[in-house]
Amino acid sequence: MKKSIHSYAWIKVWTPKAAGDVAPKAAAKGFNHVVIPMRDHSTIHPADIARIFGSHDLTPVATATQIADADISSLDPEIRRRGMDRHRASLRLARDMGAYHMGGIIYGLFGKAGNAATDENRKAAAEALAILAAEAKTMGVRLAMEILNRYETSMFNTVADAVAFLKMSSSDNLFLHLDTFHMNMEETDMMAALKRALPYLKYFELDQNDRGLLDRGAIDFGPMLRFLKENDYSEIIGAEAFSSAVSGPDVARGVSAWRPLFSNGDEVADSANAV
Repeated sequence: MKKSIHSYAWIKVWTPKAAGDVAPKAAAKGFNHVVIPMRDHSTIHPADIARIFGSHDLTPVATATQIADADISSLDPEIRRRGMDRHRASLRLARDMGAYHMGGIIYGLFGKAGNAATDENRKAAAEALAILAAEAKTMGVRLAMEILNRYETSMFNTVADAVAFLKMSSSDNLFLHLDTFHMNMEETDMMAALKRALPYLKYFELDQNDRGLLDRGAIDFGPMLRFLKENDYSEIIGAEAFSSAVSGPDVARGVSAWRPLFSNGDEVADSANAV
């Protein structure tokens, strides 16, 4: 079983020493993959990550981002070019740390949008990701798009729209990442959405309705996990949670982690294992 946990369960923000802090804790709780957010490339030391993770039999999972002046969904050619360059830098880091999966909000900006994305924005992003996915394939890395709720992106919010985007890209190395927190907000039928996503699904992330501990909350993961097992799903299953007691200020603002839902990542790991 490919079982992943987000490093932010234990740390406020990724730093050069974070691999040494997180790796032994994740491994001790039985995880074999750990998410590394590549918000700030200067903090990512791939050789150290590869060495430390390797010593704990862990595989890094990279998540990449775009920023306001480097965004592949922009209709400004220069901003779009810088977005491509940023992703290429992320891909090199992912490859060098030993990751085979780079996911996240790779198709545009994260955060509440001021207006709806246009078909032109989606077309620009799909074309860019098709190129990047082809380049990633030569590095042994696949790309997976996380589908977010309406408050965190206006590009697409449902599996149906994300699948349409995938078909627009025509890439054989671009896949889906589902997060139950976002599905719970946007899908009218979570099981139907999961079934539709299954042919493209490479990361299924457990995330409760309040983004707190996974074994307490409104989302029943059982039916979805049983469906995946019955259909021989063999890709990554991840655990994610956020708490004001742990999250750094930038992370807390980004995901609105205003309450202390847990005090230590061990609680997240234990709740994920219980589920």
